[in-house]
Amino acid sequence: MDHVHGVLTALPVTKPSTNSAAKAFDISIRQHIATLTKSAAEIRRAVLSNPEPLLETLDPAAHSIGYLVVLDILLQLADPATPISQATLLDKVVEFVLHFDAIQIRYYGQSMLSLLEKIGSGRLFPPATAVTLLSTAMLRIDPSGTFFTSTHLLLAKLAYSSNIVEAALEVFDCDILFYPDMSHSKDGRLLCEPNLAPTSYISAQTGLTDNVKQSTVLEYDHIRGLAYMSMGLWSKAEAAFEQVISHPSRDRGVSKIMVESYKRWILVGLLSQGKIPTVPSYTSASANACYKITGRSYAAIAEAFCNGDAEKLKSLIEENATLWEEDGTSNLLTEILSSYQKWQIIGFRQAYQRVEISQVRETTLNAVTGKPLPNDAEVLSLVGGMIESGMLDGQIEQDGNETYISFRENSDVLSEAEFAAHIAQSHSAIELLGKQYRLMNDRLSGSKEYVKHLVKDQKRAEKDNTDAGIGFDSQIEDEDLMAGIVPHA
Repeated sequence: MDHVHGVLTALPVTKPSTNSAAKAFDISIRQHIATLTKSAAEIRRAVLSNPEPLLETLDPAAHSIGYLVVLDILLQLADPATPISQATLLDKVVEFVLHFDAIQIRYYGQSMLSLLEKIGSGRLFPPATAVTLLSTAMLRIDPSGTFFTSTHLLLAKLAYSSNIVEAALEVFDCDILFYPDMSHSKDGRLLCEPNLAPTSYISAQTGLTDNVKQSTVLEYDHIRGLAYMSMGLWSKAEAAFEQVISHPSRDRGVSKIMVESYKRWILVGLLSQGKIPTVPSYTSASANACYKITGRSYAAIAEAFCNGDAEKLKSLIEENATLWEEDGTSNLLTEILSSYQKWQIIGFRQAYQRVEISQVRETTLNAVTGKPLPNDAEVLSLVGGMIESGMLDGQIEQDGNETYISFRENSDVLSEAEFAAHIAQSHSAIELLGKQYRLMNDRLSGSKEYVKHLVKDQKRAEKDNTDAGIGFDSQIEDEDLMAGIVPHA
């Protein structure tokens, strides 16, 4: 047992600050892994005979690789109740996720990914714990959150299906810039360099991610949009679905998940902006042609909403109830009905600084009933809820016998301190964006595949201008990416 403990803890605890120290640490880690591999049988026997005392003597922050070796052995057992209690083992998994050394696990990525997949399966922990652990681990591996991995889809499915979305928001909110199979170029830097960009250590080669397909990315963004919807985060849902509908695809193909995202994108756009959202200019012409036909019923809803036709909006929603049920958008349509009058009220600020509650009642309609609200008290309740939620920037005022909505002016004016903080934040964001842009440019410019893609894309764009709408039916891919996704708003 003492010999095994010595092998598991043999890696020196150090944080290299110079190139020579980094090279020495890199060699030490690789030698450590080689020794662990050579001693695998002996380590396994020791772990299975008495694992708990062994784990107690290991520090997950200092002996991350050794600790992970022990966890890997125990989690692979058919009966995890022996030779260590399930509760104790899971406590050790939590301790490891919270304290592992993010540099060490770059060298032992395959086992780390295996652990994340076990956590993400939902079989080890309750969903709330699993989602929190998975999010924590992902952001400890890549604090920037800019690199998409195979774990992202696992997190999205678990968070959405279990309705534990809030714990995953920090990951969902990150802007993805890089993907595992974008480029196979290597920058020659050591994995133990502390300021290494995630593109240099997250790859299928290091084992921290599997390669991902286009369908994986589309499904992640679609489920992310559904997750935002479930929390009423309409603007974020719109942005997520927009990434799906504008996603570049081969041979002008439009997958089913892109069509389903388009339908929801229209609806959450109405909820977040009060108007029909604009399709991004970089969306392919063939995709646009497909959306116009497959999303015709949703476009009609948007048109009635924006034209202020409450009666038509109500009838369209009621007449197509079966379609909404089949598409899984019924709850969204209910939200559309309830938000219709709210956006009419917001529209008053285009012409008024202050408007009487009685005028609001007389000139706006409740789309659920197709009629004005029955009294001023209900209008006050509606407006009060809008102000409290932040949807309406204003206040309710009393002037004599009349009650008013007063819209706030200059709500965007910042104090000197707020302005300085805003400038500092913007400067930091621009610097970070510049670094990320240079990194992405370097990777793409060295990729022959990317250059070929640009040439093909230019030729395709010329063709799209002449035959964009031809044969779109045959372009919808057969793969049903919606299988197993149950929408709930």
